[in-house]
Amino acid sequence: MSNGELKTGLWERSGRLLGMASRVAGQELRHGLRKRLAATAEARLRDEVTTRVAQARILTQSLGELKGAAMKAGQLLSIDAGDLLPDEASAVLAKLQRHADPVPFQVIADVLLDELGPARLARLEGLETIPAAAASIGQVHRARVEGRPVAVKVQYPGIADTIDSDMRLLEKLADSWLVLTRSRIEIEETFEEMRSILHLEADYEAELRHLQAFHAHLRDDDRFVVPTPYPELSTARVLTMSWEEGTALGDWIARGPGPDQRHRLASSVLELYCSEFFRWGLVQTDPNHGNFLVRDDGRIVLLDFGATLSYDEGFRETYVALLRRLARGDVERTIDTGIAFGILDPREPEEARQLFAEMLFSAVEPFRADLQPFRFRDEVYAARSRDVAIRFTRSLRYSPPPRKLLFLHRKLGGIFQLLRRLDVTLDLRPYWGRMVGISPSSQAA
Repeated sequence: MSNGELKTGLWERSGRLLGMASRVAGQELRHGLRKRLAATAEARLRDEVTTRVAQARILTQSLGELKGAAMKAGQLLSIDAGDLLPDEASAVLAKLQRHADPVPFQVIADVLLDELGPARLARLEGLETIPAAAASIGQVHRARVEGRPVAVKVQYPGIADTIDSDMRLLEKLADSWLVLTRSRIEIEETFEEMRSILHLEADYEAELRHLQAFHAHLRDDDRFVVPTPYPELSTARVLTMSWEEGTALGDWIARGPGPDQRHRLASSVLELYCSEFFRWGLVQTDPNHGNFLVRDDGRIVLLDFGATLSYDEGFRETYVALLRRLARGDVERTIDTGIAFGILDPREPEEARQLFAEMLFSAVEPFRADLQPFRFRDEVYAARSRDVAIRFTRSLRYSPPPRKLLFLHRKLGGIFQLLRRLDVTLDLRPYWGRMVGISPSSQAA
């Protein structure tokens, strides 16, 4: 925020969101007119890129200033749309993942005093006034407790109270867009799931419990580092944990690590996901690569457990059954399971049903035995996957993004994006075996 002020007033936030939507829509209308008048396909493509970059800049500036649910929605968009937008537009939106302007320290100091009281606040020695990091819901300041460095995560005042109003307005804006595009997709459940996740992220007491759970699960795993929580210095709006050093994942990749280093990191991330979902039923669903740090010895520091969801045994059993049907290439039973699972609306036309199966078969294609080892920067596969996903989405008339799977698959998408950035080639059969116990058929794609 350029002026350092936190925008929490309902009318001010609503006005800014509506203004943002108006400017994005204006860009789209002008693009549509220019598209009809363009003389060549090359001219249309140039204008497409120019329009998407302009829209991305509007979104990044507006959502970044507002923070809270609005900014988080932009972060999710930057990940979900990363493979569907021109690279230039994706790069602009990606700024929402990497950077947020901080609020003044006095605002943070007031929250700390209110939450911890004078005695506990005094235990935070050398509390730094300049934040080490700022994000959509809060920011992190360094301090020491009994000489040990700690990270103090402080929630912005009033930000939790803006979630419902932000999401209501964003849902109305999305509804209006669907009317313009003549789509009948029902998005209420999707926004309800996003709303619940945002409230969960704003509940630092819940995040403390998840941090404690991951710390216990990974205590003896020398591939990972989970910060040590300080429950006595944590509340619903303050979360204190050990400060952990490491290089931001994006910076680590930019350094050009060798093939062995990249392979080790990729394998560790995949194995962690398998443990989270299939063993523990507890998944940190935020796909933001900023949640990983890498140490010189190759260990991965895991940060931010706010968007952690539990998946019960019944859900996981049904999910595994769907994967097994995909592995056998059983189109009809895959479609039936998708409907029973609530992924696909039974009213969808045959085209959407077949594209649903094709999309899922494409998703498990990297695990096929005859394609091992699989290179994640396979541009042909990536392009084909994007194409079928777009065609499936456009064919839908009733199905929203599946509520139960939305954030789970967003995490998976983030992992696959990371593996593409790492340009690794992996034999995925062991991972698939841990998930479902059988090999995908070479005819299943």
